[in-house]
Amino acid sequence: MKIAIIGAGFTGLTAGYRLQQNGNSVTIFEKSKIPGGLAIGYKKNEWDWTLESYYHHWFTNDKHILQLAKELEYPVIIKRPKTSSYIDNTIFQLDSPLTFLQFPKLSLFARLRMLFVLGLLRIDPFWKPLESVTAAEFLPKSLGKKSYEILWEPLLVNKFGEFAKKISLAWFWARIKKRTPSLAYPVGGFLSFAGSLAKKIEKIGGKIIYNVQIEKIISTQNGISLGSAYGIFDKVIVTLPSFNFVNLCPDLPETYQKKLLSLQGLGAITVVLRLKNKLLKDNTYWLNICDTHAPFLALVEHTNFMDAKHYNNEHLVYLGNYLPQNHNFFSLSDKDLLKAFLPYLEKFNPNIKKDIIGVDVFKTPFAQPIIPINYSKNLPSFSTPIPNIYLANMQQVYPWDRGTNYAVELGEKIAAFIQ
Repeated sequence: MKIAIIGAGFTGLTAGYRLQQNGNSVTIFEKSKIPGGLAIGYKKNEWDWTLESYYHHWFTNDKHILQLAKELEYPVIIKRPKTSSYIDNTIFQLDSPLTFLQFPKLSLFARLRMLFVLGLLRIDPFWKPLESVTAAEFLPKSLGKKSYEILWEPLLVNKFGEFAKKISLAWFWARIKKRTPSLAYPVGGFLSFAGSLAKKIEKIGGKIIYNVQIEKIISTQNGISLGSAYGIFDKVIVTLPSFNFVNLCPDLPETYQKKLLSLQGLGAITVVLRLKNKLLKDNTYWLNICDTHAPFLALVEHTNFMDAKHYNNEHLVYLGNYLPQNHNFFSLSDKDLLKAFLPYLEKFNPNIKKDIIGVDVFKTPFAQPIIPINYSKNLPSFSTPIPNIYLANMQQVYPWDRGTNYAVELGEKIAAFIQ
């Protein structure tokens, strides 16, 4: 079969790789000049490695992408970095049962209660019964009101904003279920890994066409057309967000379009700081900001995970946010966005302005699906109302949260589905 794939993120790349391996003729179209999707990376001239525009890592139980890396003989680093939470102007390491037990903001009973409930969620193999209740409903009752208000409510509010009270417990369960103390990272960065997969696809006969934005998908008597310049395909897989798919495919029935567009999501903004010195001198890699007044939800010091020597000994810090597409941060210039963040950053280093070598800002309109209760009932299928046109995007990753591991799994699934 002659198959087109729109989008060279990890779903598109994996699907293309498997379909080409199985004897199909695959062409992947990508509007960017490089592969990777939301795991896209960039490189400064002084750096040996690339860096992701939006912070990424793998858990050690991310079997789909780690198996793919093994298959490609791509080297992976596994380390145990430090994860902490910023609460009442203090950093607390909270990344193991022992550190939770030492957390002074809660009574011993509250700490034991929280560990017990989180432990039950972690060993529970059944997510389906959990999707009918919200996390905001369940957690205060099970963990205790104070534990919820100090640790978990600020994280839900900072991540989901106005949707915080609507998020399914199944989503929270997946986050707890998947966490591992040690993390993994591809040598050279995610762009390097995506590039290796792209080269493998081309080596076995597949095509990847960069710098091309498909404008329309039309079903004809002879097959599926993406425009006269590209010929006719037997099947097309779209890996873009649902709203992009609706715009690309005007022949979709109105009821189907409405169903897809009813699935909500948030955009993402990351500010990457290049610093002369460490920001978090206690070596914390991932800092959860448990403060609903903070201008960002996570502070991730990448070089407290990967060695700064790969980045010309610069210290790289992500400031991350998930925000609705109409949030004013999306319209701010890079300079004004940094200005909005600096007062909060000065809590960690009053002289941070002197340490800044450079700043890079990245924005995308869709990066985090909203997962309300009973989401499985509205989960889009791979098949669409138009024969031989298929949809495979992050809104179909459920109950798990978005990420490159599940993008690879999705690519494997859609390839098997249409074969």
